[in-house]
Amino acid sequence: MVPPFCPRPGCVHHLAPTEQSWYERDGYHETSAFGRVARFRCKTCGRNFSTQTFRVDYYAKKVVDYREFEGLLASSMSGRALGRHFGLSPDSVQNRVDRLSRQVLAIHSHLRSLADPREPVAIDGFQSFDRSRFFPNNITISVAGDSRFLLEATHASLRRSGSMTARQKARREVLERTVTYEPRAVERSFAELLDQIARDRPPRGGQPLVLVTDLKKEYTSALETHALGSFGKGMVARVLVSSRKPRTGWNPLFPVNYWDRELRKDQSAYRRKTSCHARNASNGMARFWCYARYHNYRKRYLIGSHIDDRRKHADVAGILKEARFGLEGLFYQARAFFSRSSLSTAGMKAWLKLYPTPGTDWIGRVPAYALD
Repeated sequence: MVPPFCPRPGCVHHLAPTEQSWYERDGYHETSAFGRVARFRCKTCGRNFSTQTFRVDYYAKKVVDYREFEGLLASSMSGRALGRHFGLSPDSVQNRVDRLSRQVLAIHSHLRSLADPREPVAIDGFQSFDRSRFFPNNITISVAGDSRFLLEATHASLRRSGSMTARQKARREVLERTVTYEPRAVERSFAELLDQIARDRPPRGGQPLVLVTDLKKEYTSALETHALGSFGKGMVARVLVSSRKPRTGWNPLFPVNYWDRELRKDQSAYRRKTSCHARNASNGMARFWCYARYHNYRKRYLIGSHIDDRRKHADVAGILKEARFGLEGLFYQARAFFSRSSLSTAGMKAWLKLYPTPGTDWIGRVPAYALD
């Protein structure tokens, strides 16, 4: 193996090696999982590393078929069932989910910018909960129009509202004694989606940006204070649709309504009246991104179409297969580096597991190598 770059983020050979002989061989070491592994040393910074440093299984003690793991994960198999199938502990299952989600975030952040910018973008919030039904969340998603290609997603914890019995109200008061809710969380999550849209598909002359949202006042407030709201007249068109409209294919919000249905159908954590809910907000978003990758790049665009129609959602979104295969060919092998990934604000939060779980002080564990 020829090391592609120095794994130390501060090294001059990290992003693009400036010379061909920037490293030297430094022997081997034996591992029970991968056998004999070659070691190297950077001549400039002195960093020692091995062939495993560049592989998705870096620091893992057991080899897992990630393609099979991803397929079962997208098919609603629970964490404990995955552990029984692959012979892993619950923590090891979550470790593999985290590894896959970081791969997804790195590759999707690049491919997403290659999608056809002329499609309208539908934005809405998907309602679920973390830890308990007393702690609902709002997973705000943006989806490209006809292709139904998911662009971005972020998370916000909300205070439970609506009708409750006296016993439920008393229970909520007890649980909320240790909870501090983020002010204007929905507005913040919408603004994070706008950040990604402004970066990857900004409006241009003759190509205005069309945003489709419901009537939430938080969306209006966020757009007015965002950079997209300062574009000239006619450059950003917002289509307002009532969330009470029938969820048919004629509804402009159909792309996000479609994702709402797919998530309820394919992921047990989001089904009504289920015990398979997310216990940790960051872990739940890691699993969300694993499913999003499967849906965007592996699932057929129309299940009911002709058997020869094998287009994926990414194909319909205008992302060329050549661009995808160049990155996806190493998806299950080459490890994505945080310092070499062009992540959005929401992407960095998902990578670093910064979504807090209500009622707990624990956000999420991120291994040191994931920060390289």
